[in-house]
Amino acid sequence: MTKACSFSGFTATKSEQVQQVAACATAVGDITIQGDAFGSIDLTGVRQIFGDLTVVNATQAQTFLAPTLQLISGALTLSRNTILANVNLAQLTTVGTLEFNALPALTATGLTSGITSAEQVVISDTSLTSLEGINVFELKVFDVNNNKDIESIDSGLQSVTDTLNIAFNSDNVDVVLDQLTSANSVVFQSINSFSANNLTSINGSLAVSSSSVDKVQFKNLKTIGKSLTINQNDDLEEIDFPQLTDIGGALQISDNDKLRSFSGFDKLKTIGGSVSINGTFDNGTFASLQRIAGGFTLLTDGELSCDAFASLNKAGDIKGDKYVCSGTAGASSSSSKKKSDSSNSSDSSATSTSSGSSASSSKTKASEGVASNGKVAAVFALAAAVGAAVY
Repeated sequence: MTKACSFSGFTATKSEQVQQVAACATAVGDITIQGDAFGSIDLTGVRQIFGDLTVVNATQAQTFLAPTLQLISGALTLSRNTILANVNLAQLTTVGTLEFNALPALTATGLTSGITSAEQVVISDTSLTSLEGINVFELKVFDVNNNKDIESIDSGLQSVTDTLNIAFNSDNVDVVLDQLTSANSVVFQSINSFSANNLTSINGSLAVSSSSVDKVQFKNLKTIGKSLTINQNDDLEEIDFPQLTDIGGALQISDNDKLRSFSGFDKLKTIGGSVSINGTFDNGTFASLQRIAGGFTLLTDGELSCDAFASLNKAGDIKGDKYVCSGTAGASSSSSKKKSDSSNSSDSSATSTSSGSSASSSKTKASEGVASNGKVAAVFALAAAVGAAVY
């Protein structure tokens, strides 16, 4: 077994120091490469890094080569390298955190083999035209934001345990996540289309906003643990949640100019928070709805009648104190105090307001990335063994 090289808090500011790393098949320790002394950064030769690899503020580097690198137990961070245009990570499959940030000249990731093991992936403020090769079974965070030229995101990702955020990219971006089965909090913002045909459960909230989608469809989604927000989608014409039975928090549908119906919730039985709907609706029903834990507000200037919702309220299925339904076909309202039924309404009207405001915020620069000290669990034991070998 080739002896590993130790790099404890190592910072390379010239090519000779980079070559010290490249000369080692296995490097142990955190390595930083920075400064204006590089036109090309060449790590050909190194196969494994047990630690973090950071390339930051290498302002003259146009090329980053690490074609033999297969594993980084910590974070790979390429950040604020303003003219970096070519990256070769042909064999990299395992990394703790992958972060590409503030790389305005970068048009391709160089991930030829594709990432199959990681905890977090953050791609922010690049000139990527597409993103493929993120085929991890489970991620904690998948965050793709502020990539102005990206038109395609296609991933074999199956589960996201914390945050799935695709926002503020090109308005033409098409998102395909057809292997995804479960997620926690999901935000789609400023996208052209998306497909998540196998998604069955969302433990947190779901928001689709400020996008050019003409259809919001989740064919197999059965439960949403917190709120559902669909707002400010100017081209939206159809909502389709044919299998959805439960929304744990608030439901907000608002400011979707072309949407004339919200009758896409055939099996929805319970809403654990408030309901806030406004727009020009001619049709809209909740055919299976049995319980709304919070208040209910529906404002429409279309032909939709309030009769069905007034019946829900009269039957006591709307538990909140506030009930308002107003439209050209009539109006009904009440604000009388009802019997307490708040034990399961932890995400009520306040949640709706918060979620809606967050999802429809003006286009601003997202954070530069997600800091991480997480390591890939599968390489912990190997890292310990290699570290021991160094000393």
